[in-house]
Amino acid sequence: MGIFFTSRRPIVPEVNEAIRVALLVDPAIVTNAEKEATHRTLELVRATSTRFNAGRFCGAVVIAAALLGGAIWTAKNNLPDISKDLMNSFGAYSGIVLGLLGGEAQKSFSS
Repeated sequence: MGIFFTSRRPIVPEVNEAIRVALLVDPAIVTNAEKEATHRTLELVRATSTRFNAGRFCGAVVIAAALLGGAIWTAKNNLPDISKDLMNSFGAYSGIVLGLLGGEAQKSFSS
């Protein structure tokens, strides 16, 4: 399950429906099997393709900004230990978000 890239519709029901329809079609009425296969494949790809979830990304940016803001605020108020921990948390969190974003983007465009 993706965090920043999510499917438009659930994948398993779409695949199940595509297989069910393919099994119910009488092969005698299909005139061009290649064209029909291409058409159905494109329909399935469109139905299960992923899209970028901007709301979740904005939430991640807000959390990162809160960590950074907290680190700056604590540094200004002479709390260096807390500021250092918040900066480390900001760096780690940003790395996780960027890693997830890059991994999910690569997966969504390659499949």
